[in-house]
Amino acid sequence: MNKLLTGKQHLRLGKEVLQDCNLGDITDQQVQELKQSLWEHGVIVVRKQKLTASQLKDFAIQTFGDSTIGRRPKPLDPEIAPDLQSPGVSILGNPKGLSSEVVGKFAWQWHHDKDHLPKTEGLDMNTLYIVMLYGVEIPDEGTDGQPHTTEFLDMVEAYNNLDHQHRQQLEQLWMYHLSFIPQQPGVEIPRKLHPIVSTHKVTGRKGLYLGSDTSILKGLEDQPEVAKQYWQELFAAILSCTPVYAHIWQRGDIVFWDNSQVMHTGMPYDARKYQRIALRVSVENILKTVKD
Repeated sequence: MNKLLTGKQHLRLGKEVLQDCNLGDITDQQVQELKQSLWEHGVIVVRKQKLTASQLKDFAIQTFGDSTIGRRPKPLDPEIAPDLQSPGVSILGNPKGLSSEVVGKFAWQWHHDKDHLPKTEGLDMNTLYIVMLYGVEIPDEGTDGQPHTTEFLDMVEAYNNLDHQHRQQLEQLWMYHLSFIPQQPGVEIPRKLHPIVSTHKVTGRKGLYLGSDTSILKGLEDQPEVAKQYWQELFAAILSCTPVYAHIWQRGDIVFWDNSQVMHTGMPYDARKYQRIALRVSVENILKTVKD
């Protein structure tokens, strides 16, 4: 991690919006303001929320449309508070108390969240994919003196920071993507093909899409070690010239990010000493709903 760049205040990512707004009672005008801010800034924050999992899901449907939330209901986990549970809402952290087990630990690496998109008929890898993460329980004390953070990398800025020749080269290249989330034995997840440089469907800005370090450059399918080295070197070059935005969590924060514009990574913490609970909702935003 480039600590010198990490410490800088990012000019685009992390804008705080809708101050003193209760998202459970959001108006149509505020929905439009939130969306416009998200497309413009890539990562936005709404603070001081007090929502149940069901209320968070209802807000997501009202704001972005019900395209991925309608999942099959699961029985309530008796060890977790009912207000934290709802179909389509994931619980991250250690909701059952201090433990070495952390739900979502696999996300402690740089990645985009779009790798599963083509599962939905008619959607391609450049479909808008929005994630909202709600910090229900955030310790006041940081992990070993460091605040609880999630880090984001502006892939539009990263593209623009490369020299002209490098940008032209990348615009001719594609990568196959596999989810970095461990899959169940016997479950085969097909590779998804995506250009390294793509154009955002709302803003028209060009940005980079790298997936994660499991991504394979087209043409290197039979050379996985070479493909991994290519990805790592490309990512290192981007990280060396692009500031990182580190969101410092407060209880009640909801952070929204647009996976067509940013990569992110969760930061490790000692779950035997600190309890963190976050609710996660993701939505595929079909273009016609963006402009409503």
